Parts: sequence; C-alpha cells; structure tokens
Amino acid sequence: MISIGNLTTGGTGKTPLVISLCRGLQARGEQVGVLARGYGAPRDGDLNDELRLIRDTLPDVILAPGKDRVVRAAEAVRAGATILVLDDGFQHRRLARDVDVVLLDATSPWSGGHLLPRGLLREPPSALRRAQAVVISRAELRSPSELLALEEEIRATGYTGPVFRMSLAPSSLFAIGPEGHEERPVETLKDLPVVLACGIGNPRAFAATTASVGARLSHLEEFPDHHEYRPRDLHAIEDLAERRAVEHVLITAKDAVKLAPLLAVPRGGSCTWLCLSVEASIEPREAWEALWPVGRRLEQPT
Repeated sequence: MISIGNLTTGGTGKTPLVISLCRGLQARGEQVGVLARGYGAPRDGDLNDELRLIRDTLPDVILAPGKDRVVRAAEAVRAGATILVLDDGFQHRRLARDVDVVLLDATSPWSGGHLLPRGLLREPPSALRRAQAVVISRAELRSPSELLALEEEIRATGYTGPVFRMSLAPSSLFAIGPEGHEERPVETLKDLPVVLACGIGNPRAFAATTASVGARLSHLEEFPDHHEYRPRDLHAIEDLAERRAVEHVLITAKDAVKLAPLLAVPRGGSCTWLCLSVEASIEPREAWEALWPVGRRLEQPT
C-alpha cells in the first residue's frame, strides 16, 4: 500500500499525484484500488469530486470510498486490487503501508507554522520523520534557490529520506456546454481575458497556473473547497464576467466534475466555460518509481 498524505489541511496537489501514480502502476500491470475518506460526498461511501475526477480519468481503477478504510481496503482486494493507494492517509494509522508519501506545497509548505485550530498544520513538521518520501508539489511556481531553501527546511525537521519535486503542467483544455465537451488547444488561453472560478484547496495556485499559459486574469471567484454548485452560482459568475466584459470563464477539472451537468442545460448566457486540466510530473522519476511496492500478493486486511 502507498499512502499519499499531507501535514496541512487544504490543497497540496494530491489528486494529480494520485492520478499520475495510478497511471504508472497500471502501466506495470497492477490493478489499482484507491481508498479515500470521500470528504464532501453526499453520503458515506459515495464518490466525492476528487474521486469522480479519478474515475473519469482512469475508469479501470477500483474506487473504495468511506470512513472505515479498513473495510474498504478489504472490499477493494476482493474486487481484484493488486495494490492499494491510500488517499490522505498520513494521519490514518489503522492500515499498514509500505510507503508513506507526504506532499508539501511549495507555495505554502507549513501554512503559517501553527497547528490546528490556530493554523493549518495537522501535525508539527517533525512528523515528516515517519515518511519514506516527501514530494514538494507545485515546484514550477518557485525558483531553484527557493526550492533548495525548502529542502533545507525539510532536512531540519530530522527527515532523512528522498525529496522529490512535482510540477503541474496544463495538459488539456475543453469548452463545456449543452453541446458537450469540445477540446481546444491550451494555447487558446494565451492573452485571453478570463474570469477564474474554483472551489479547491488552493485557488491562488490555480491562478498562477493560469498565468503560466499566458491567460489574462480579470477576476478570481473563490468558493469553499468541495463547494456544491447551484444554478445561481453559474448566473452570478456569468453576471460578474459580463460586468467585466469578459467572455470566458475558466474552471479546474475538479470543479468541472460538478459543473458539467449544470452547464449541459441551455441557459442563453453569453459566456464560454473552459476547463483547464493539469498533469503531474515527478523528478527524479526513476527514484520515484523505485519506491513503488509492486509485484506483491495482497492479503485482505483483518
């Protein structure tokens, strides 16, 4: 089992990493099962927005959401999983794991340095000593010198394992509407005025990714993470865009999972809704893949 987790609350880029990891494990012939609490799902055992995105991206992955991840692990093994990925599992100690991976967002690695509820740290930085791998996510948003300084901070916690760097690069762009999904070149965004709308853990990082492809950000409309969109939200966003004389609204793939059904209904609005997807790349790649515990026979958890 590979656990992908955080020290902090909020978005660190776990879902793109989980998708990249699952894709790599599948390429090695593994049947991957993903275990997740499913935070924000309507009911326990339902898919939340991240898991729906994983399902849409990798339909052959076995998804096992729910609070009791021991039970879900057993179900995934019975369903044929040969390797399990535990999403957001660093603080979930009931399940044994082969590899504990912790993500640190390069744009805010320690989230102010205070533990909950004063800050956003779930555990002190010294907890990194339990990990077998640390991944600095959104590395593309920091300079080489800043990344080296962060690696020194990581070492100062007493962590002695490998440190990887993960970059998120725009991979695809789709227009979403009543006619379905229409793929467009990512280069379409260059010099294009856009209103950004997102309900994710780190909206500012999405804005930075958008700027990296040359889009002109007119406004960032932030919703809470896992926000359940309603038609009134669409109207409010489109009204805002119209007041700013902007014809395009840009959303993340995670938001598109929930917005697509609403956008499929003809509304007569003048805005074009675009979804920008990102893909994770991890370096050094060979050392990262060498961590994966493949080729083992899974036993059902007890």
